Amino acid sequence: MIGFETIGNATVTVFDNSPILTTDPWIYGNPYFGSWKHKYEIPKEQLENIFNSKFIWLSHGHPDHADPESFKIFRNKTILISAHHGDRIYNDLSKDFNCIKLINNKWYELSKNVRIKSFADWNQDSSLLIEIKKKDILFNLNDGKALGWSRTISNIIKNYDNRFLLKLINWGDADMINFYNHHNEFIKPLAAEKMPCGESYSYYMNKWNCNFAIPFSAFHTYNREDSILMQKFVTPLKEHYVNFDEKVGNLLPAFIRWDTLKNDYVKINPKESDNKTVNSLKFGDNWNDDLDKYDKKIIEKYFLKFEHIKNKFGFLSFKVGKSEFNLKFSKKKTGIIFNTPRNSLIFSIKHQIFDDLLIGNFMKVQMVNIHSLYPDFTPYVSKYGDNGNAHSKKELDEYFKYYKYSSANYWIDYLQIKSEEIIRSKLEKYRNFYNIARKIKRRFN
Repeated sequence: MIGFETIGNATVTVFDNSPILTTDPWIYGNPYFGSWKHKYEIPKEQLENIFNSKFIWLSHGHPDHADPESFKIFRNKTILISAHHGDRIYNDLSKDFNCIKLINNKWYELSKNVRIKSFADWNQDSSLLIEIKKKDILFNLNDGKALGWSRTISNIIKNYDNRFLLKLINWGDADMINFYNHHNEFIKPLAAEKMPCGESYSYYMNKWNCNFAIPFSAFHTYNREDSILMQKFVTPLKEHYVNFDEKVGNLLPAFIRWDTLKNDYVKINPKESDNKTVNSLKFGDNWNDDLDKYDKKIIEKYFLKFEHIKNKFGFLSFKVGKSEFNLKFSKKKTGIIFNTPRNSLIFSIKHQIFDDLLIGNFMKVQMVNIHSLYPDFTPYVSKYGDNGNAHSKKELDEYFKYYKYSSANYWIDYLQIKSEEIIRSKLEKYRNFYNIARKIKRRFN
């Protein structure tokens, strides 16, 4: 067969008579310190196709895409990784695996009928164009936004017959949502609004010149007893199709095998995983463990590296077991209080994966006189800092300079994303206005 199949969370396997390429194979692990597990099992046939693929492409470092427990299948394969500032993933994996660093916007032939282009962006995400027999084009956007490449990519996509969008679209739980205000009251996330996903598919298909879309990168369920309350914000598969506008194209089933020669597909029907939950102790997290003096030094050393954090926030506080540790930067009354187990906190800091702790949604985050962790906390800590190795102002200047010169549409996308970050930071206070404005924008774009 020549074509592709979709399975798991964000996995597509491409065929040229045999399996050629698999993307983001999360197979074995429980990402985010055990907080997530698969919503659907991966059938035996699809597993074999993943195991037999010649190439593995990794979009970014989140463990539901680059799952360390699944790395065992990489031994006899070639791993394809986009070129980023810092090259953290490439540098880490190339020590043990055969890796190729992909130049942006360059075609790489993987077989007679399959070639790819990869695009890195300044959020440490990457997207992939997969061309099959010069007829089908898959745009694997996964969790990203293709920042700096919007016009370039959409202009490439429009030249093909079948144009598939594979992008994370859901109510919004695939991010930190376990927030509390300064009164310690839970803040309902945007996901609680349960906005119709079909409208988003219609909008993004139009934006990216696609005539097909497949639900993608949205198939997890919560696994830990201390994060299960977030399960009510996970988007059921049937909700992806609500209010979809069929005039823009076709919204296909989530799990399919597409035959490029026949121009048709068959549906794959994986089993749903069980809904059992697991105690946090299984993953080393005891909520009664306190911080010791060495832990406090680790926390202090880590966060004092971030100049932007020290300038924007008055304090950070860590409530762990019965202990509390405060980092005071200034007299500003803006700050963040993290209530979390010791083990995952210290592990995430030592290994520079603080975003994993946030997305796990078992940690409680209290925001004091701020409305969001965007744009001033999460990107600077997890994207530019942990993954991009940019902490000081000088390092950040070099970081953005790198993407400014390596991205074809940097300024267009930069101005748009900065506007969206300002809106996002005000969501708690102006959510109704935001929903109205989003509908107006999508109607006229």
